[in-house]
Amino acid sequence: MKTFKSTKLFILLFAIIISACQSNTQSNEKVVTEPSVFFKNIQTGAVLASPFLVEMGVEGMGVEPAGKVNDLMGHHHIIINSNFIADGDIVPADAKHIHFGGGQTEYQLELEAGNYSLTLQFADGVHQSYGEKMSKTINVTVR
Repeated sequence: MKTFKSTKLFILLFAIIISACQSNTQSNEKVVTEPSVFFKNIQTGAVLASPFLVEMGVEGMGVEPAGKVNDLMGHHHIIINSNFIADGDIVPADAKHIHFGGGQTEYQLELEAGNYSLTLQFADGVHQSYGEKMSKTINVTVR
């Protein structure tokens, strides 16, 4: 009988130790997400009246004005009817590449009626693109 009680006690203590180790391990795990950009208020397929508000978001990095290159920082660009800019390439400054070098996260976009692809591109302080991984393209219709 004494051996049976000792065995039960040993099993109980072993179960408590294992449980404590598992809960400790689980609570110390952190979910790592890759940085990304996104349109906060518009989804692909949206039908919009011009002008319309574009809200730009970023996760895993911060937004700051252009000028300096700082780790995990940058600013937004909207590219109209064109693809993302390759990693390390400079985002052009023309009518279809809108720069937000002031660190803006909202913009009233005015477009003529038609179908458009809008690409949100994140770049560093000197407009060097973070590439496809920091871009998001949606398709919208402007009425």
